[in-house]
Amino acid sequence: MRLPLLTTASVLGLVWHATAQQPATPAPQPPPAARLQQMEAIYQKGLSARHIPLLGKYLLELQRQADAATPADKAAYQAEIARVQQIISAGGVLDLIATQQAQVGTMPMPAPMPAPVPVEQKQALIALSPALAQEIIPKAPADARTATIGEIGWRIEFIAAGTYDILLHYACKELTAPLKLRVDCNGQTLEKELEVDRATRNPETFRILRLGSLTLTSDLRGETLRLIAGDKDSPQLIVKGLLITRPRPPAPNP
Repeated sequence: MRLPLLTTASVLGLVWHATAQQPATPAPQPPPAARLQQMEAIYQKGLSARHIPLLGKYLLELQRQADAATPADKAAYQAEIARVQQIISAGGVLDLIATQQAQVGTMPMPAPMPAPVPVEQKQALIALSPALAQEIIPKAPADARTATIGEIGWRIEFIAAGTYDILLHYACKELTAPLKLRVDCNGQTLEKELEVDRATRNPETFRILRLGSLTLTSDLRGETLRLIAGDKDSPQLIVKGLLITRPRPPAPNP
């Protein structure tokens, strides 16, 4: 029996088929130590990109403070400036923990920053008592909790723009006629009469009377609010306080 002849093309085809069936040999991997070194190099490069801008700002601040430092402190600043310049020249990679441990107690402590000035707040209620008044006619004791007044004035340090109700906390003996009340503030005037039936039973019984509302188109600073009650020569109104408050929202419809 004759065997079939294999042509060159057939042999090449068989060799290609056998080669294709074999799995590809994976590329050789570097040893673990080399991989760690490669990762460390990438990490160090990333640290350098982050640290150098920060170190540059720190160096500028050190130079500024060194210029203003006393002779006793200047040497410490100069030593720190030289150290930071060396770190930047070496690539800017900084071991923060080691640096902190090495630097404890070596740098002069900067002067404490002054306390921030509190931001003016929009108060929901301002309570003005006779003890806070700039002027009371007739004159009352400086620590008086109440005052019988013909006129009283308060300095308003700050109140934000908006609409406010003015409420009077008062007592008043028996009236024979309505008592005219007037509030002056920032060029605005409120007028109200205390009716006879709104008098209190005695000087120790106090009530609340709404005098009206003020609308401020801008913030108010350092203005005087003045309350005038009837005849200054024969005062009848006893004031415990004046309240400046936001108006109540309207009641919802039933």
